[in-house]
Amino acid sequence: MDTAPKVQIALGLAASAVLYLLVRNAYSGPNLDFIPTVGPSGSIWSYLGAFRYVFHAKEMFQEGYKRYPASMFRVAVIDRWSVLVSGKQLIEDVANAREQDLSFHQSTNEFLQTRYTLGRGIERDPYHPTVIRTSLSRNVGNRFPDVRDEIVCAFSELLPLQGEEWMAVPAYDTMLQVICRTSNRFFVGLPLCRNPDYLALNIGVAMDVVMKAQLINFLPAFLRPTLGPFISSLNNNMRRASKHLTPLVAERLKKMEESGGKDWPGRPNDLISWLVDSAEGDELSLTALVQRVIFVNFAAIRTSTDTIGHLLFDLAANPSYLQPLREEVEAIVNEEGWTKVSMGKMHKVDSFLRESQRLHGIGTQSLGRKVVKPDGFTFSDGTTLPNGTYVHATTWSLHHDPELYSNPDVFDGFRFANLRNAEEVGAAKHQAVTTSLDYLAFGHGIHACPGRHFAVIELKAILAHIVINYDVKLAKDEGRPPNQYIASACLPHASAKVLFRKRQS
Repeated sequence: MDTAPKVQIALGLAASAVLYLLVRNAYSGPNLDFIPTVGPSGSIWSYLGAFRYVFHAKEMFQEGYKRYPASMFRVAVIDRWSVLVSGKQLIEDVANAREQDLSFHQSTNEFLQTRYTLGRGIERDPYHPTVIRTSLSRNVGNRFPDVRDEIVCAFSELLPLQGEEWMAVPAYDTMLQVICRTSNRFFVGLPLCRNPDYLALNIGVAMDVVMKAQLINFLPAFLRPTLGPFISSLNNNMRRASKHLTPLVAERLKKMEESGGKDWPGRPNDLISWLVDSAEGDELSLTALVQRVIFVNFAAIRTSTDTIGHLLFDLAANPSYLQPLREEVEAIVNEEGWTKVSMGKMHKVDSFLRESQRLHGIGTQSLGRKVVKPDGFTFSDGTTLPNGTYVHATTWSLHHDPELYSNPDVFDGFRFANLRNAEEVGAAKHQAVTTSLDYLAFGHGIHACPGRHFAVIELKAILAHIVINYDVKLAKDEGRPPNQYIASACLPHASAKVLFRKRQS
């Protein structure tokens, strides 16, 4: 069936579901009446709050952050209440809570409707974060030459510039291609990382999963097992993925069997091998491993593309940063070349990235958790949230708090580089990769983003490549393209263009 009819049917089902929920009083989950509300709180009127949340979540979070400082409040979403916490102590409670008390995995699986959109294996056995945190992160240095090479090749092909001409390119779509190619050079290598159908598949999954998940979330829970697979594109995605990845995975498993172990001379140092090292039982099947590669792509591509989109707009809107960034990159590369170590020494590039994430980020909330402790979870202030409650931290408001950041609404690209230079001890806390109770772009605590070490190196390498090879600017008389806020997401403008030309000086 074509996508359009499927979406129309899904929207019709969603509308029916909303009517059904209204009739039976959908907000019949955990009793949270003791938590103050931002927006209407009645059983029927709360749906007005849920509608407002879709388009004005940032403003609702900011209202709650100011009205209930260092405390918690709730907002209505389509099928439940969501509790937002603020203040260092409550955020720390969430960040350091045990998985068996506040579950990151259940919260994420329900938000993404993982069993329908990405596969039951992903939902059942989340071993991939350990692979990303260990094997993948440890090999960034060894594989950095491949990452660098793919960045150079991707820009060369996507920006065929001549002479002094300016070329207007759709920023988001162009960066999406760069991220997808670069990430997959690291994940699966050549030639697959440049295969047009394989790239289109992973880009499609990155864009499709969240949308389909939200359609499924509109449905009453009892309808999801029946209609979820119908709405999802999982089966079609897996068929396409299998065409490209099954031969590679099958060869690895055959080599493993022949060698009598998971290691053999000449074994590729890539994501497939790292997954095979950690997979056990059913997870060593062809289908499960293919599914896992596609999931890691989904996790990497969407978030990194959103981040580099914001970063590019910030660079084009603030041209005064271009020369000092160039000077730093050239000085370090001339001395040490293009390496993971040299990326770590680019403090201004790092600061520019961290400031862009602070100011824009890719979400207005983070630290998503679900209370799964049977008798509820008690915070340090004595508040107990009952089993089944969904909890988040107010990221956008935290990052724009004038008590934490001076002139928080102003982009200061070297804000964190200056802080690093001013502090002889503890300067590392200002690095882009470092999380804290004041900086939640990558989450914080035991479930902080496991792939942030690779993501930061990749993003810095892309930014460094841009500043030493291109002049960039926005169209005449246009300011930075406005962010697009949809529910809790803060997205770079999807269709805005940035002008590139070969560097002239």
